[in-house]
Amino acid sequence: MRVVRTQSFSAAARERGVPVSTVSRRIARLESVLGIRLLERTTRRLRLTDAGREYFGHAERAVDDLAQGTDRVRELQKEPRGRVRIMAPIVLGAAVSNVIYTYLARHPGVSVDLELNERRVDLLAEGFDIAILTGKVDSTDFVARELWRATRKLLYASPRYLEARGAPRRVEDLARHDCIATRAADGIATWTLAQGRRKQRFAFEPRFYVSEFSAAHRAVLAGVGIAMLPEVHCAEDVAEKRLVRVLDGYEGESGGVSLLYRAHRSLTAAVRTCIDHFLAELPATDPARAVHNGRARSEPVRSP
Repeated sequence: MRVVRTQSFSAAARERGVPVSTVSRRIARLESVLGIRLLERTTRRLRLTDAGREYFGHAERAVDDLAQGTDRVRELQKEPRGRVRIMAPIVLGAAVSNVIYTYLARHPGVSVDLELNERRVDLLAEGFDIAILTGKVDSTDFVARELWRATRKLLYASPRYLEARGAPRRVEDLARHDCIATRAADGIATWTLAQGRRKQRFAFEPRFYVSEFSAAHRAVLAGVGIAMLPEVHCAEDVAEKRLVRVLDGYEGESGGVSLLYRAHRSLTAAVRTCIDHFLAELPATDPARAVHNGRARSEPVRSP
């Protein structure tokens, strides 16, 4: 497990305080017992074989289960201490920070490292304990707890842009417009637009690509083009006529806000109490105010 996580025999040896040759012999002995190669080694890198990837998953869960039992027993009489690393979207930075402030006030022995970013995160590889993500979450490797139910995503443009370029009447008309994307692969972005049960897929080259909703929202307000944004994010601007909904009757794929932490991993008292605090406090926040100080409300989901 240490060799895989560090991607290095020498780094694993340093962590364990043993010679590199000892680590190499132990891996070779394990492969001999199993009768199959687990790691492909080159001078530059290590790569798990298919068998190695399968075995690593089982080994990780077994060791984590044992560590969790040990930690839980030890922490029965412990106060939460140490550091908790959290990642959250920029648009929810204020709401998440406010919850952290109250958590820190209750647990003086804990420090929190908060990173605000819109990218998807590998909790294990990057060392995060907790991630708060928007949109759909599909993973068997994480425990996902819903904080807010899905909010609709709709197409918006500024009145200034529509006055200059006209309003699209059909999905196909979007091809003649400047579109703003928050996700793109190889220069191509995709929107799935639903009208009742009927769905249409629109692929396009964005006129402007940004990695997070706040920047896309500002670009739409500036008249750069059309973007798909959470309804709760734009409610106030629509009410004040700064934005106009485009293609009435069509909706994008909705996504809520979820809290993620790794499954099959022992949680420290600090991480566990921080998770409990978020589940109790963040859903009580009005998401409209959390993302834009807006007027629309989305139904909160409280933890069971």
